[in-house]
This record gives sequence, structure tokens and C-alpha cells, in this order.
Amino acid sequence: MSALSREFTSLIAEALGLPATAFNRFFDKDQQHKLKIVKYPDTASLPGHQSQGVGPHKDSMLTSYLLQVPPHTGLQAQNLAGAWIDCPPLKGTLVVAIGQGLEALTSGVCTSTTHRVLSPQAGLGPRFSVPFFQGVSYDATFESVEVPEATREEKRRMGRAGRSDVEFTFEKGRWGHLGEATLWNRVKSHPDVGERWYPEILGKIRAEQTKQAAEEKQTTKEQVNGEDFRVDGLEKPVDEQSKGTVIEAH
Repeated sequence: MSALSREFTSLIAEALGLPATAFNRFFDKDQQHKLKIVKYPDTASLPGHQSQGVGPHKDSMLTSYLLQVPPHTGLQAQNLAGAWIDCPPLKGTLVVAIGQGLEALTSGVCTSTTHRVLSPQAGLGPRFSVPFFQGVSYDATFESVEVPEATREEKRRMGRAGRSDVEFTFEKGRWGHLGEATLWNRVKSHPDVGERWYPEILGKIRAEQTKQAAEEKQTTKEQVNGEDFRVDGLEKPVDEQSKGTVIEAH
């Protein structure tokens, strides 16, 4: 899998118009990777028919590869419209996800994959998956690769980056090394671990999330107050008296 992941990232580099070796400097000579075997019990085997999936998230590194063992659906990816799309298992294939590290190094040309996992329905039995996470040197800096202007222009022609339920963590200018951004992302994904081992980092993350939620709420309020509303098929501008009124839509 190590050789496969290096080969795949070299193909991504060539697809971007870069040399096949463009990402090599971000790997250690004896690069470590991570592979897990994950079991998702079906809802019937959990107390109170609870769910034990994985919420919306983005992987940290450059690429990750997933083998889905049983024929259960459960893995979903979010498309540019914000809709969740099933990724059903296909025999003899791996699902490939783009990580936040690759998005950062390509200045957003390669968009990281937002995805989640739903628990198997009652009676289907457990779902097993084997994810492989391509490692990267934790000492590597956020030095961008020089994506050709033609490729950047093609990205711009595609329009907006799309909607995601997960914020982008690997912002350049915020971190000195990829390792710092990776640790922050892990603590955010596993707050129970953060509470025990990294309480200071978790505290900063929660403060940022609270601030972001307040800013989003304020932005939504301003948009509601500034937009025109269509009533009975007619356009009716929001006048000064009606500003600040929340109109409930169904």
C-alpha cells in the first residue's frame, strides 16, 4: 500500500501538470503510514438500537484508501451541492479520498473529500472496512507546489469550491509544519482523547468553534435582513419596518 499510495500521488501530480516527483519532498525516506480494521455493528446489536458510525470529517494527509469488505452501504461522500452520496462497495476496488494536506499543498486545486459513515441497518450484520492513511513527514512545511496557471484557471472555471459540512483545518500561514495541523485535526475529531491528553488544544478548538458559530449566525441574520422575499409569486422587498423579522420557511 505504501508503494501504491506513492504511485497514486505521482499520478495526481502529473494530472495537475507537475512532474511525477512533485510531492516526494513531503515524505520521509522510511515513511510511516497507518492502516486500521474497523467494525461497525448493525443497529440491532447496540443498546437501544443506537448508531455507531462516523460523523462528517476530512482526512488529514494527502490521500487515503478504503477497502469495504461486506456488501453493506454506509460510506457516503458529500458532493459540491452539499448532498450526501452513497459509495457502495465494488468488488476489487478501493475508495480513494483526498486529504486536507493535499488541498493545502495545491492551494485548493485538489479539494479534500468530506465523508461520513452510517451504521448498518438492523439485521444486516456488522460492516467491516480497512482504511489505509498515507503518511507524510510531520516535519514537512506548508510550502506549496507550483501548480501551473492553466490548471488553476481550469479550477476557477469550475466555479465555487462547493459546500462542506466540515471546516478546512490546514490553513496556510497558521501552521509551521504539517504535523501541527495533523495533531489539531486529530484532537478535533477525537475530543475524548483531547480532554485527557491535550486539554489546552481542545480548549482553543472549542473557543474557535464557538466564535465561528456566532459569526455564522450573525451572517445568516444579516442575509435574512437584507434579502428580498417572494410572496404569492410577487417580489416584495423587505422594508425598514419588517427588517429584523425572522420569516419561517417550510
